[in-house]
Amino acid sequence: MHLVKRLLVMLDLNEHDDIIFDFVNRVAQVLNKELVSISFIHIAEDIDIPKAILDKYPGLIPNIDESINQAIEGKLENYTHINEIGEISIITLGGIKLQEVPRFIRENDIDLLIVNRTDDEDEEVRYLQKLIRRSSCSVALIPPTIPSNIKNLLVPMDFSKSSLMALKTAKDLCSMHKDMHIHGLHIYSLPHGYFKTGLTKNEFIDELVSNAKEEIDRFVDEAEVDKNRFTMHYRQINSNGIPYMINRFSFNQKIDAIVLGSRGGSTLSSFFLGRVTEALIDRDQYLPLIVVKNKGENLKIWEALSV
Repeated sequence: MHLVKRLLVMLDLNEHDDIIFDFVNRVAQVLNKELVSISFIHIAEDIDIPKAILDKYPGLIPNIDESINQAIEGKLENYTHINEIGEISIITLGGIKLQEVPRFIRENDIDLLIVNRTDDEDEEVRYLQKLIRRSSCSVALIPPTIPSNIKNLLVPMDFSKSSLMALKTAKDLCSMHKDMHIHGLHIYSLPHGYFKTGLTKNEFIDELVSNAKEEIDRFVDEAEVDKNRFTMHYRQINSNGIPYMINRFSFNQKIDAIVLGSRGGSTLSSFFLGRVTEALIDRDQYLPLIVVKNKGENLKIWEALSV
């Protein structure tokens, strides 16, 4: 996958890290020829604790020392495909995750950040949303359990630039794995005034789907997707909303991972998250969720904000 040469993997030093190592090992197997480096990072966050309490209980704040790196190195010995990558680094820092991780991404030209999603508490969800917003690269959120074999990728498509980026990313992944298949999903809405066209409801729906198919053909050609490995699906939006429909579709179609583009409502659309992306993060997500961002545009925005 030519878009991903440098991986950054966040570790929390708990039992969930094993899932992360397993996922990264699979990624390393698929992207073996393209990957230049994998960096594993652990941030020991600063905690505002009174000095008197720290003096009395010094063990409250763990020491950042070589023992943490050695523990991670010991884990990595069990993952063959990770160890085939030429450059592997382990970084342990003190500070605040929402500051240190985005900074590391920018300074080290990271293409994909891999983060463990441990729970769906409000605080955790808000943290993940902020982390993705502040990261200038694409982000993969990994739930506590992942499918044993990732074959079916879902790309929600609304004909925006961001969904085209997501489709290209899914295509690149498929090009590295002969058993992968892409499922596109377009969810359309029926305008309240459709009857003014003189068409029946079903006739107008046929018109909408026909127009969508033309757009999909253009997207597939532009992304250079193998049509034998691509299946398009169309659904009319219902009262449950788009995020629910995406998750329900994923369950019914045995989807293994969701790939979607970040999108906002302004000219900085590649920097901010879209409503659907935010809502999917907010839900109990049981599949890996890959949020594709335009790294070049995001870096330009960071540079502008830093002036």
